[in-house]
Amino acid sequence: MRTFLISLLTLLLVTACGPRWYYNHLDWMIPWYVDDYLSLDSEQRSALEIRLARQLNWHCRTQLPEYAAFLRSAGQEFQAPGHPVTREQFAYHLATLKHFWKDLMARIGPDMADILITASDEQVDELFRNIEKDNLEDQRIYIDLPEREILQNRTDRMVARLEKWIGPLADTQQAAVQQWSRNVGATSSQWLANRRRVQQTFWQLMAARTVDPAFKEKFTALLVSPEVVRTKAYQARLDRNIGFMLDLLSDIEKTLTDPQRSHLRAYLESLAEDFDVLACEIPRKDAQ
Repeated sequence: MRTFLISLLTLLLVTACGPRWYYNHLDWMIPWYVDDYLSLDSEQRSALEIRLARQLNWHCRTQLPEYAAFLRSAGQEFQAPGHPVTREQFAYHLATLKHFWKDLMARIGPDMADILITASDEQVDELFRNIEKDNLEDQRIYIDLPEREILQNRTDRMVARLEKWIGPLADTQQAAVQQWSRNVGATSSQWLANRRRVQQTFWQLMAARTVDPAFKEKFTALLVSPEVVRTKAYQARLDRNIGFMLDLLSDIEKTLTDPQRSHLRAYLESLAEDFDVLACEIPRKDAQ
């Protein structure tokens, strides 16, 4: 489930994979995705559909306008080539995305907990078996390959992401991405180990779901702040890699050509317009 939620927010905030189509079909896509991890009975499925409808209504009324405003504000910063976007501004945008994520987790956490608390032991076993399947698949893709291939794959993924935002990269920009990938190094094993620590904490919560009166609050807290289970060493490595990412974005921004800058502004505006269209009108009684 957490994998889906991360994918959802990434889709909404960071991609251009047809958000209008995806968002309008989340009412059936989310239950369909949940089925890949947990086989719900009819009562649980009904509870999911009811709560999902309410949360999507909240999200489109209150969150999508904020996303659109955020994108337009960011777009304004890229208008003047003579005033480059600073590393600090990129850090602020990253913090804003993190804030959006935590708001979403805080909102949906109690509903998720209410459904999970009804899960049978067999359903819990099924859920964690499927979670571990994901872990093993990610290990195969991101960890078990030769280091040179891992670094090249990371470089290729970053190039593809950047080209969605700004168009084809110049040679110097390609070189900056390659240097970033080398700086980050082989970190996927630490990332997967941290994810398993979070999952172990989740498993402990689920084991006590029917006897711990604070299960809902603890589960929501873990969704909002999974960083509490990180080791100091992993947090330090993560902070270091975030710094490398901010450096890369700042360096790329300084080398944007006029066509790339226009591409980026148009891309940001198109996403903002998508969110404008998708945003629900607030009923008069709610507005009051």
